[in-house]
Amino acid sequence: MIVDVQKPSYLLYFPSSDIRYTIIPKNACSTVKATLLSREGVVVNPMDIDEIHRVLARPYACNETQQGRSLVIIRDPVKRFVSAFLDKLVKNLRPVVWRSVVMHPSITLSLPELAKGSCNGELEIERLTFLDFSRAVALIPDLHLDEHLQSQTWFLAGRRHDYILNFDSPDWQHQLANLVGCNVVVVRPHGTQQYACPDNTFPGADKMTIGALRKNFHLTGRLPSANDFLSQEVIDIIRSRYKCDYSIIADIY
Repeated sequence: MIVDVQKPSYLLYFPSSDIRYTIIPKNACSTVKATLLSREGVVVNPMDIDEIHRVLARPYACNETQQGRSLVIIRDPVKRFVSAFLDKLVKNLRPVVWRSVVMHPSITLSLPELAKGSCNGELEIERLTFLDFSRAVALIPDLHLDEHLQSQTWFLAGRRHDYILNFDSPDWQHQLANLVGCNVVVVRPHGTQQYACPDNTFPGADKMTIGALRKNFHLTGRLPSANDFLSQEVIDIIRSRYKCDYSIIADIY
């Protein structure tokens, strides 16, 4: 009897470059996929993210036994967390992301003052501040979080990789181009850096509610810079929550 084993959604294999790519959301995966697809001869529209993820890349899904040069992109966990917050909760409010947090039982521990005033055990997302959100995520295991908030170690799953590129390095795209053997296809429609104000435009942004941040974005088209969210308290919370990611990064470098 042949058993059809479902392929992991985070592993792709591209034969033209002989690369098995481990996807980590919010680590430039749109750009990496588009570049690998381009090497395969696939015509890619860098403005159509849904097509890249849901249509073009899907035929390249593979399983754990697939051979090839293994590739993964890693990122500073603090910067990745802020990026996920701005992209999935402020700029584009995605229910699947925030529901994994506000409906988790741990919110009654981390945010008792907000939980008591909520309906059906669910927090109103727009009442939360970035600091509130960080505290809540810190108490929730990866298994119960949306993929954009899960730790990078969750996707690495202990497997070794031949090539580990650092998103925070200014040379990572050049390294990717050399590895794949073609020009990098940059995909940026969902990035938030293009909307960021200069540092210190919104000091104390970590204590602004998501509702206030969203209202400001809709009125001005601008977002606070990532650094304006990073009070020492927030940094300590995120570093503690994603300490396994920092351990792996330290081992690599």
